[in-house]
Amino acid sequence: MNDGQDSHALVSGAEGPQDGGQARGEEPRAGSAAPGGRRRGAAARAAGGFAAAGSAAAAYMLFEAQWVRCREADLPVVGLPAPWSGLKVLHLSDVHAGSFLINQRSLSKVVHWAEPLTPDLVFLTGDILGDPERSRPCIDLLARLRPPLGMFAVTGNHEYGLSKAPLARVRRTGHLWEEAGITLLADSCVTLPPREGTSVAICGADYITGGFGLLDAAPAGDFPILLIHEPPDSDSPLASLFPLAFAGHTHGGQMRVPAPSGLTPLNNDTREHLAGVYPWGAGLLVVSRGIGTSFLPLRLFTRPEATLWRLVYTLSEHPEIVDR
Repeated sequence: MNDGQDSHALVSGAEGPQDGGQARGEEPRAGSAAPGGRRRGAAARAAGGFAAAGSAAAAYMLFEAQWVRCREADLPVVGLPAPWSGLKVLHLSDVHAGSFLINQRSLSKVVHWAEPLTPDLVFLTGDILGDPERSRPCIDLLARLRPPLGMFAVTGNHEYGLSKAPLARVRRTGHLWEEAGITLLADSCVTLPPREGTSVAICGADYITGGFGLLDAAPAGDFPILLIHEPPDSDSPLASLFPLAFAGHTHGGQMRVPAPSGLTPLNNDTREHLAGVYPWGAGLLVVSRGIGTSFLPLRLFTRPEATLWRLVYTLSEHPEIVDR
């Protein structure tokens, strides 16, 4: 090789790519990718992952909204007349009939479970009915229960159209209650047939008045029970009149997320009584998470519920609540 050839080789090498590099203007070799392309690919994969996770979360929340917890539990009640011990009460709340089809499905599961258990009473604590025509299937389901001592209901905010929902309006549902054999109580009481000289009265609070119409006269019966939609606070004057109350409205928060303080409702609901059994005055307040959903057909860490309570006579001032 002569000097000219050596010189030409050195010059060519200096102008060409170093260390396996790519010459300017050449196409990328197979298997290589520009940094911008790699970033776009990673972003697309991340977006796909988030979309898949979101879809899975929505599917679970839709499933949970229909995963009804049907349970039987003893409820020790101080002051309950002994002849009434063992009274079986089915507590249902917030069906939201006509809002979403899953609400009807959930109620159907509850009725199928409760029918053979033969409850003595059924309590419906508000937000039961919506549009009259779309509510009819749920009314037909409730009519199958036929408890011997009756079904009693109170209104909630949705029956009065008091909701943030865009189609909210007052519902004229009086005829539906009657068709199903349900007694709607509006600041009024019904006394049950006596047992061994003792009586129990079922009193219902109208949603608009909050039950303050019941303060004008002493409740009837030896043991009055209150049905009310929105759980009253511990300092409510109603607590001095009723040793036992049943409520709903909260949905238990409907959608809750883990937080340092425990599961916390997404809507920041900080009310005193969210779900469960609470000391209330000298008695107890029972708050149901409800059966249906509103606004969105979803629940998270707050399963819908229906409970068949067996009221049990007790002398203890701090009874233990035991699920069965």
